[in-house]
Amino acid sequence: MKIHKYSNHEEYIDIQTKANIRKLNNVWVDKETISKIYEMVPIAAFILCHGTRNAAEQKYFKHFYPYAEIIGTEISHTASKFEMTIQHDFHEIKEEWINKFDIIYSNSFDHSYDPVKSLTAWKNQLSDSGSIFMETHIGKNNKSSAVDPLELNNNDMNNLVSSVGMKIVFQHNIDSKLGYRSILNVLKRD
Repeated sequence: MKIHKYSNHEEYIDIQTKANIRKLNNVWVDKETISKIYEMVPIAAFILCHGTRNAAEQKYFKHFYPYAEIIGTEISHTASKFEMTIQHDFHEIKEEWINKFDIIYSNSFDHSYDPVKSLTAWKNQLSDSGSIFMETHIGKNNKSSAVDPLELNNNDMNNLVSSVGMKIVFQHNIDSKLGYRSILNVLKRD
């Protein structure tokens, strides 16, 4: 596992915000990925998406779960421009979210500067029967940098998940229409 080091938290926020603005129109989630999640969990009342940039994830989830409460987080101030999105650092805990969500989805885990802290926060946000659906990049897109600080392989992921009291219950390979490859990891409390 490699993690880019920042001089302070403000540098992290600044770099993430600038990258968000630069990539504001980019969409990394495929509707087919959300369809796969729907196949695995056809009923959900509360859904949380972390690191959503432009709310594409929330819109896809709303298509499959029209009656669910769906919230997306984005660290950048641009969050206010998008429906179902709030400005929030996904490493931090919001008390009102503890034990709430049936589904937590993110394709932005590689933006974590502290994977134990963020994954622990996400675990605490799950309902008793909830699942985390974490899409992690593989191949050329899996490199630690200032924008994407976390680089990890499958062994690193297994060790990390286990260290926070969770387990990977399913993995699904994704070959995106955008040309990137990733793995959809399904995590449950251990």
